[in-house]
Amino acid sequence: MTIIIAGAGRVGFRLARTLSTKHNVIIMDQNEEALKRLNESIDALTLYANVEDPKSYESLAGKKYDLFIAVTDSDEINLVCSLIANEKIEVNKTVIRLKNQFFAKSSIASKIGITDAVFPLAMVAHSLQSLSLYPGASNVKCFKNLPFKLISVKASFEGEDSIPVENLSSEALHIVGVDRQKTFFIPTQRDQIRTGDTVYCFGDPETIQSKTASLHVKPPKSVKTAVIFGASDLGVTLAQALIDQGVAIKLIEKDVVLCNQAANQLQHHATVINSKYGDFHLFEEEGLLGADMLVAATPNDNENIVKCIEAKSMGIGRVIAINNDIEHYRLMHTLGIVALRGPKMNAFYAIMEIINSNINVDERLFCGGSAICFTRHFQSATKPSLLNNAKTLSFCIQDGHICSSGESLDESQPFSIVAFTDRQNEESVRTWINAS
Repeated sequence: MTIIIAGAGRVGFRLARTLSTKHNVIIMDQNEEALKRLNESIDALTLYANVEDPKSYESLAGKKYDLFIAVTDSDEINLVCSLIANEKIEVNKTVIRLKNQFFAKSSIASKIGITDAVFPLAMVAHSLQSLSLYPGASNVKCFKNLPFKLISVKASFEGEDSIPVENLSSEALHIVGVDRQKTFFIPTQRDQIRTGDTVYCFGDPETIQSKTASLHVKPPKSVKTAVIFGASDLGVTLAQALIDQGVAIKLIEKDVVLCNQAANQLQHHATVINSKYGDFHLFEEEGLLGADMLVAATPNDNENIVKCIEAKSMGIGRVIAINNDIEHYRLMHTLGIVALRGPKMNAFYAIMEIINSNINVDERLFCGGSAICFTRHFQSATKPSLLNNAKTLSFCIQDGHICSSGESLDESQPFSIVAFTDRQNEESVRTWINAS
């Protein structure tokens, strides 16, 4: 494919670096330093240009482009440049990043020819809501048109005991992956779960909750109270998401201007506290020690990690750090901190999933991007042959049941295939499920 990316910031840079290995990529920006870094590290065509200026697209005219991606930090610029691109050049598909949820509810995007829009702030908020509903989970993923979820749980039982995979498995729960010491693998029923493992469970969420209770030293507490560090747009969005679920919120922020803005937006539904963060006595003075959950939502991963470590040392059992840089994902997990993708990471993954998915197959990355899940829906067909080996696990789903074989399917009724694999095996699985 030939792909144009408007915006050479963190998201645009990572998209260009990833996509340029297989596609022809052109990236546009007015930031000369950003374009210089791109030229030094990846094989992509850089174009120094104002993406809001129609003249910037004149050199691109006369050719067909498969994809235009707008990922600047401004909603307005992303909307305007998408409109100009669709007017000035021939583009098959347009994907845009937007912060303002208003656009998700309006028809503006579709009216100007935008094919897909991603809303990273809303995605982070939805993920946090899911984590608050499943207190023992470190990540929760939902699937289109399926009643099942992919829930990851960090094993934290005491001693050197292990738990057989078969002890956790049932018709409504399948262990589809284990992350152990930075290595993801598909387990067999004979494999053992060890403390420190992150276990990926696919199936009925209530069954997962009950069956994985044995992986914890103490039963996870339901979330009634939460502390959020950081009152930027992200912090306020997360606070509102938890308030909507009935959680009592204390929001901590260094900047008094952001504090005032947060207080105005949340309208007495949360306690907003101005603090420099550095005072260790803050937890006692502001009554934070009784919180069921702490979320560190600053733009700085190191600061988020420090606040979570402080909270854990003072007895707050559930700590979540917004993960802005993929390089810190493993460190957070090693320290027992739940890593929640930040807006920029969410934008990158969401756009990559849109690009790799098609009308038949949806793709979802998990385990920090080291594993992938494919889903395909069928209205009716002959019984499929599932792909199962040391690196891939697949199932058929029909009428709310998970089947390890296609033999029991009613061929006249709709069904789905779901497959889990590591990234090294993704091309062969992608080929198989698209040909199924």
